[in-house]
Amino acid sequence: MSITRSAPRTLVAGPAAPPAGAVPLLAATALVVLAQLYVSIPLHQPVAADLGPAGATAALAAGYSFAYALGFLIYGPLSDHYGRRRILVYGLLILTIATFAVSLAPSTGALAVLRAVQGLAAATFAPTALAYLGEALPPGRRAAAIGALSVAFLTAGILGQLAATATAAVAGWRGTFSLSGLLLAALTAASFAVIREPAADRPRLPLPARYAGLVRFALRPRSLLLALGHLVVLGGFVGMYSLLGPHLALAGLTSADIMLVRAAALPAMLCSLLAGPLAVRLGPRRTALTGFVLASAGLAAESMLGGSLPGLVAASVVFVAGVAVLVPTMIALWGEAAQPARGVGMAVNGFVLFLGAGLGSYVTELPGGFGGALGIVSALYLAAGLAVHASRASGLRR
Repeated sequence: MSITRSAPRTLVAGPAAPPAGAVPLLAATALVVLAQLYVSIPLHQPVAADLGPAGATAALAAGYSFAYALGFLIYGPLSDHYGRRRILVYGLLILTIATFAVSLAPSTGALAVLRAVQGLAAATFAPTALAYLGEALPPGRRAAAIGALSVAFLTAGILGQLAATATAAVAGWRGTFSLSGLLLAALTAASFAVIREPAADRPRLPLPARYAGLVRFALRPRSLLLALGHLVVLGGFVGMYSLLGPHLALAGLTSADIMLVRAAALPAMLCSLLAGPLAVRLGPRRTALTGFVLASAGLAAESMLGGSLPGLVAASVVFVAGVAVLVPTMIALWGEAAQPARGVGMAVNGFVLFLGAGLGSYVTELPGGFGGALGIVSALYLAAGLAVHASRASGLRR
């Protein structure tokens, strides 16, 4: 039985479906918002040169990442309680102000605080936008829309680095955040004009009860099995690219060459759009298992083809295709498990996803060098697929 089924409900007034431009707007916003997570990679050197090397990495990345993951747990219940539109648009407004403030940071200490504020504000977007699409769109359009957002989430990891590198070369690291602030300001204004609260039958509960419900939902057997599998989705993605860069550098490739190798997998991210049709034919759990197996196969091929650049590129494309199928499929599984409190489901989904991304950087500590570490992660994807598939058996114990 759902954790909220016995609660009284209230119908939130709003249109039956979002305006035609809502999905493209949310996808564009997702790209810019998620890019703020990854700009720290190419901006480390410019920030260290300007503010000093001591603490530059932590100031740019650590505070942001922790605040971003924590924010998912805060804003999911808030959007269930106060509505999707309010949390989404006001969160974007605060993110815009924080991003401009980051560009003015006078020291690494101030930068660390402002990046943490930026990360906390950025976390309002993903769980709220995904819950919004789950409520505002009919089932036939929902999978394609979530797939579009998933493409934006994934491509932000590479496009954010490319854009930050190019902008910093012309306008410096401060100019990079200023440009991000301008883009976010335009997207915020558009969201105020376009996004409307969807019609949704949500439980009417006190806010503390919603957070208590989040804890209960996160500790259910089904949620724990989904979480075990979900940790690997972006964890392996971050881990693979963390291993790939140094491996290619040792082989003599320049930083520009390495970025081209990373960019080669961008087309594979469009496989997120195939997740919906696959789920219709196979069901979401079998689709997830397909993504885990595909990702595992790609990593296994990379571990065996470490000395061949064409082989590595081809295998990385297979791996990224598997991850691209997984991201929207896992979003759908979390939403299904949490309904009607989709905000709670998206909160736990995002927290586990980006907790896994943070843990992914430690893949470099695994034994066996490049090939051995990728072999271990390949096996983890298979184990994760089995855990997610097994969550079906615990579906009645909700």
